[in-house]
Amino acid sequence: MFRAITSHSGAQIAMSTASNALRRSGSGSASTKIVGPLASKLKDIRQNTHTNLKMQLQKSLSPSKFSEAGGLAEQIETTEPDFEQLHSQVEEFIQGNKNDPEAIVSALKYLNSQLMILSTAERHLKAEDAPVKQSLVHGLNSLIKNTASRGESIVQRLSNTKISPVFTAHPTNFNKPQASEIVLSQLDDIATPQGNAKVCRELWDIQGVRELKPTVQDEANQFSSNIRHLHSSGRTIHKQINQQLSALPEKLKLSKPLVEAGNWVGGDRDGNPNIDAKVLKDVVKTLSTAAFEYFEQKTGKEKNAQTGSLCNLLCKAGHAEALVQIREKLTRTREHLVGDGPLPIHGDLYLNANELLNDLSSLNIDQLSVEEQNTVRGKLDLLQLDADSIGFHGASTDIRQNSAMNEKTVGELLRRSGGPANYESLGENEKQTLLSSLLMNTNKAALSDKPIDGQSDNAEFDREIALIKSYKTIHDSYGPQTLKNCITANTETMSDMLEVMLLLKHAGLADDHGIKMNVVPLIETVDDLHNGPAILNSMLSHSWYRQALQASGNQQQIMVGYSDSNRLDGPLASSWAVYEGTAKMLEVARQTGVNLHVFHGRGGTEARGSGDSYSQEIKSTNGASLLTGMRQTEQGEEVPAKFGTKTMSQANLADMVSSTLETMATGTDQQIEKYADTMGKLADHARNSYASLYSNPELPHFFQRSTPIEFVGKSNAGSRPASRANTADGGLKLDKLRAIPWVGAWYQSGSAMPAFFGTGTALKNFIDQADGSTTTAQRTEQLQTMYKEWPFFKSFVDRTATAMQKADMQIAQRYAELAPTQSQAVFESIKNEYELTKNLILTIKQTPNLMDHNPVDAEIMAVKKPLTQAAHAMQIGLLKAHQQAGPEIQEKLVEPIVMSMQAIASANRFG
Repeated sequence: MFRAITSHSGAQIAMSTASNALRRSGSGSASTKIVGPLASKLKDIRQNTHTNLKMQLQKSLSPSKFSEAGGLAEQIETTEPDFEQLHSQVEEFIQGNKNDPEAIVSALKYLNSQLMILSTAERHLKAEDAPVKQSLVHGLNSLIKNTASRGESIVQRLSNTKISPVFTAHPTNFNKPQASEIVLSQLDDIATPQGNAKVCRELWDIQGVRELKPTVQDEANQFSSNIRHLHSSGRTIHKQINQQLSALPEKLKLSKPLVEAGNWVGGDRDGNPNIDAKVLKDVVKTLSTAAFEYFEQKTGKEKNAQTGSLCNLLCKAGHAEALVQIREKLTRTREHLVGDGPLPIHGDLYLNANELLNDLSSLNIDQLSVEEQNTVRGKLDLLQLDADSIGFHGASTDIRQNSAMNEKTVGELLRRSGGPANYESLGENEKQTLLSSLLMNTNKAALSDKPIDGQSDNAEFDREIALIKSYKTIHDSYGPQTLKNCITANTETMSDMLEVMLLLKHAGLADDHGIKMNVVPLIETVDDLHNGPAILNSMLSHSWYRQALQASGNQQQIMVGYSDSNRLDGPLASSWAVYEGTAKMLEVARQTGVNLHVFHGRGGTEARGSGDSYSQEIKSTNGASLLTGMRQTEQGEEVPAKFGTKTMSQANLADMVSSTLETMATGTDQQIEKYADTMGKLADHARNSYASLYSNPELPHFFQRSTPIEFVGKSNAGSRPASRANTADGGLKLDKLRAIPWVGAWYQSGSAMPAFFGTGTALKNFIDQADGSTTTAQRTEQLQTMYKEWPFFKSFVDRTATAMQKADMQIAQRYAELAPTQSQAVFESIKNEYELTKNLILTIKQTPNLMDHNPVDAEIMAVKKPLTQAAHAMQIGLLKAHQQAGPEIQEKLVEPIVMSMQAIASANRFG
């Protein structure tokens, strides 16, 4: 047991009851008894999977090696092993097999297969049990009541609302896509003896490290099935909403789609040198193919014989020949837009999906019965919503680039146009003046991207300009919905926005009559979030931009980031900066008469803003920020986890939609003003505490040696690099490390530090700073009241508690021992902060159980715990062996180390 905090402060007294309730201090809480139906089903699946995987283990190894590996598997399954004993046995196993790690690889295949199957089955079972229709009814009813009280039209309000999960290929999915697909495609049979055995056989054969990094096109192909599931789920959501609206006395229906698919694959250029104009166009083709397949499926010839289908009823009305012509025209259009080569197209084409709908809607149905006519109209209404949301583009691809790259591109463009040679070194006011004059045409200089005579080649600029110019070509071919958003990462100043506007103008996508793409600032760090309202005010006060914005719909989108703010300033300061900054930017937009659409850049872990469900994430949001809808990233591993099957997609999308509608109805968060002062103090204390760790000169050494960070890039999980740069000697530069590997490596090494560090210190300081008007007990009670009545604070506390339940300081201690002696103080501070945070979280929740807000997931974690512990023991042993070995053995251990990372990520997610 680790040493307790010894100060007898007010906070320590307040913690005592909760602290005494813990059975041990090293991990989240006491052992959890399995009694719930979902966890019980998973335990049965685990037992069946163990039996079948052990057979595969036996087939793959010699009798002597199977005796070792099989013995470990049996021990993990039949008992909840003591971690220290398990660690010792695993270390001996690794040391004995490191020269020929065949048995180690097989043992890791066993662990990862188990954890993949359990985690995927968990999501599937939850989705099957989800009250999809009831939640939608509740969400819409909440909004209807709120809208009626405001004297507004519910249809108009819904028409202004867009709900969009946005798929990104961030490198968090360590497992082979083929392995994930094996499990996803057989979930209905995984609980049966025969079905489980089949999955285990197939999964065993394909398990292992991804041989190559995926290309951007590979990532687009991998997400194609998820996009198709989202298309289907969106239609079902629209259908159920329409059924509810039609039951109202006014017999209403949606006038615009509520759900829209978003995509970053092929458009996220920030730090990804693999994306150019051709790659973007190829990804757009892939998404367009999915759209054409959707409409071909809805209007296909086989539908003629499907009783009650749209085509069946139109044939009944005498339009079989017209449907043939419509299908042929749709096929020609597909060949024109997504065909492999320049084909001579004979006959007319559809310019967009709405023209397809016009052809179908123009067919006379007077011959049908009244009931059949109503059925046709209902199906056409849904297909019209599909045409508006899916179109021929499939999903709206966002463009994202870093502000620094945009500055370089504009600088070179100006130099080639006879402008200043030193644009990048101009002051902010000088930049704004110059860029504004070019936008408003007061500066008559003609922009040219042609190289000046005698100028050396600039391949980077040529690639950027070619890509930017391709946006117009894509708009002309697939429609403006294809590329709607131009996002600037690391937005810090107004000139960052003006540079994007100028580049869009140069590409022919912006003029005085409007901007064809949304100019979106991505505001990420705590300092930038504090400055966000000023940046937004500058944008909305700019005469040229304001005129163009009004001509384009008068809606401004902003993106708030949860990643770099967490990496640089810690979880509490990050969460509050996002929440408060968003509220202040909403007020700026309100005062200027502009509608604000907020885009949330969440990750997959608690540290990067993720909750246990859309419901937890969205219902803790300021309702005022949802008046135009909800947009949120789904990164890497989260895409198949939420949209990997039709059942999962339906349940998760329904949760997203219903939670958005319900929270919209709550309006402006009335608790912000009441608790802003307290949160500001907590955030400042937390930020200072986190800074003391982040600035510790020993932290890079500790992090590099005690976590598997150096192997993240060898996982081949994504097309972009894990880090922007290292030192010349291969050392780690924390300021260049991306947030995903930073967070992921801490979760991998047992502590989940970025999810809690600084929080306990902040809470303790707040409680201890009692003055003459309040006592420590009263300040503790204030935090408890905040937890009970403020959804934002409750969500933050519960997310922190969940991450701490996943963490285990006993395991983290063993990782820490891999680091140099002089950096061990880093772990001491992490361990102490963990204990302090845990005890104060329990005090605020007024419970001895970290997971009392989600007992179902607590049981599920308990089902996985023996396997997760074993995966950690394997990784610790492998990292130690790698550090001690020579180059030849080190090379042999890379594969098993990455496989151990796969297993841990399968249990708890990566980044």
